[in-house]
Amino acid sequence: MNEDISWKIKEAAARIKDRYHFIGHQTGAPFLAIVFPQESELWTMKEWRAQAGIFADQYDLIYIDLLEITTRCCDQLGVENIIAAQEEPMPGADPEAELANLWISEIITAIKTKLVEHQGKPPVLVIEKTATLYPVAGPRFLLQQLWDMHSQIIHCPVVVFIPGRLLEQRVYLFLNTKEEFMYRGDIL
Repeated sequence: MNEDISWKIKEAAARIKDRYHFIGHQTGAPFLAIVFPQESELWTMKEWRAQAGIFADQYDLIYIDLLEITTRCCDQLGVENIIAAQEEPMPGADPEAELANLWISEIITAIKTKLVEHQGKPPVLVIEKTATLYPVAGPRFLLQQLWDMHSQIIHCPVVVFIPGRLLEQRVYLFLNTKEEFMYRGDIL
């Protein structure tokens, strides 16, 4: 199993090293998704950091930790308030959609801030810990919002790690639970 993941990570690192400006050209967005078995997340991220060394002299890695961002949002709202809103929503309210929109907004703000503040070598944005989006959102919603609303700020490859499994060429099962389609970007 780790050989399959290792191949994907080596392929992603090679694409960044050799084809930085061409990632996503055929699909319209510079996204490069790596789908991996969720039980191998720690190993996958260690392997990524090791393989990313092949281009460390050319590009800067900018990490976006979704667990950190969603935890901060939950702390600000109060976990008790989130649970109460989901158990007894107000008439016409959709607490999951509201939480998803809040998380995605905060994630995009973090991405924009890091890209605007970045100085140095050309950046590679790395989105990790996407499992924290479940059940209110998924990687597809995040990437769609990022591209549809903020494509003008994305001038670099965006590597996104997706726990789950690949079902078809552009379809994956997020956390082996939620089927999603990768409309824009490349998927490994």
